[in-house]
Amino acid sequence: MTQSRYVRERLQGEVRERSNGENAFMFFTEKLQDGGLYLLDEPENSLSPARQRELAQLLENAVRFFGCQIVAATHSPFLLAMRGAKIYDLDADPVDVKRWTELESVRTWRDFFRERESDFRK
Repeated sequence: MTQSRYVRERLQGEVRERSNGENAFMFFTEKLQDGGLYLLDEPENSLSPARQRELAQLLENAVRFFGCQIVAATHSPFLLAMRGAKIYDLDADPVDVKRWTELESVRTWRDFFRERESDFRK
């Protein structure tokens, strides 16, 4: 069942009280169980950057303390930077294992902020 379908069917009464991102984060906090294997497709999709960082910490803790295994397709630098993550670059031919800082999507974010570095100075 997709996350959106789950939210519509099981949380409908509460959906109006929370944002899509809040409902998505609640989904993860309620559904992770000890020793589980989780296949996640862009779990950061509706999360703010702050919530993506929280999700990364939640997933790290699930692996470290509760024996979970996580396989995730993501572009989120917060999730890609998780401690101990093994990252397969599916855009490489052949597929290659890389550090998160070597991925094109992460380097695009880095370049974006470097080009605008002066905007952050007061």
